[in-house]
Amino acid sequence: MLNFKIKKLEFLNCLSITQGVSDKKGTLPILSNLLIENINQDIIKISVTDLEVSIITYCNAEIFEEGKVAVNSRKIYSIIKEFPENKNKDGTVISFTENDSGIVIISYKKTIFKLTTVPAIDYPTIINIKNKDSFDINLNVLKKLINNVIFSTALNEETKRNLTGVYFVLTNLNNDNYLRLVATDGHRLALAQSKMSYSGEEKGTIYDLLKNGVVIPKKVLNEILKLDKSDSINVSINSNNIFFNFNKNLDSLVKSTELISRLIEGKFPDYQAVIPKEEYKIAIINTNNLFNAIKRVSLLAEEKSHSIELSFSDNNLLIKTVNTSVGEASDEIDIEYNGEPISIKLNSRYVMDFIFNIQEEKVRVKFNTVYAPFVIEPFIDDVKDKVIGIIGVFMPMRY
Repeated sequence: MLNFKIKKLEFLNCLSITQGVSDKKGTLPILSNLLIENINQDIIKISVTDLEVSIITYCNAEIFEEGKVAVNSRKIYSIIKEFPENKNKDGTVISFTENDSGIVIISYKKTIFKLTTVPAIDYPTIINIKNKDSFDINLNVLKKLINNVIFSTALNEETKRNLTGVYFVLTNLNNDNYLRLVATDGHRLALAQSKMSYSGEEKGTIYDLLKNGVVIPKKVLNEILKLDKSDSINVSINSNNIFFNFNKNLDSLVKSTELISRLIEGKFPDYQAVIPKEEYKIAIINTNNLFNAIKRVSLLAEEKSHSIELSFSDNNLLIKTVNTSVGEASDEIDIEYNGEPISIKLNSRYVMDFIFNIQEEKVRVKFNTVYAPFVIEPFIDDVKDKVIGIIGVFMPMRY
């Protein structure tokens, strides 16, 4: 029967990592629980899964008796969160004990909680696919790539399952390897890429899979965005799963948090066919001015379509919307543009989602006709500074 003592903050940090995965919908009751077990006299292992995405994390603890228990994920997190924080150097140290009746007793001083458990033997086994054929990537780079595309994934899992995740593909540009992420819902597309020193075998499973591309569920990518304790991530892939291993700081006794996810089946669409290759009209616009003007005007846009109209003329952009049931709004900003006048209707939320993550001062906007794809990308004078490249493609709305 499992029996240990652990610092509140250590326990709470580990439990917080698992909260986004435990199944709270009740499809399978066992999945609303997490599994706690010791792996030696100093470390406990916490595992959680919803059968698609799994998380394993480790905590320093003082183990008195070995064992494993499965307890409700949400309840134990709420309990640990509410214990007071002791201001001494060790902080609050919580006791965790399982009794002969399968009840877990969690206590600190006079505060005592008793939690029922479910049979640990019934908890689903989490697959381990770690292997030598893997590669490393910087966490901050990966998070930036994910943030620049994840909003473009499709919501409808039944009809567009292959579009509900993000496409990861290894591509070679100018003799350099780039990790490219692409997401689309059929109405918009976002692409982000970063130069990567691929450290794995170049004639192995992972390399071949990455060259062909894999679709990774949005859920596991959202979990990656929550993590901030690692500089480097080790990635393994097989034909069905992807494994992320996050290394903690070197001064920690506990070295990693692990995320495992099923890959999404189905072929990702030919995204390159959507990105325009012909010459387009070009406008250079201040990023903040464009975002804020669209944000203001969109307050009166129709709630379903979020439609706004962008009218380009000599060094001027007029942004407007007309909502017959509410009213209308318009705003004008100065831009760099010397082409023919043109007006294009777009979904304001799609455009703001993309621009929100752009850190460059200006964006380059490309367009051709009222029905051709509308393109936005950061404007960078010196291409050598373009460590991470992103591009957004939007289908105009019909007049």
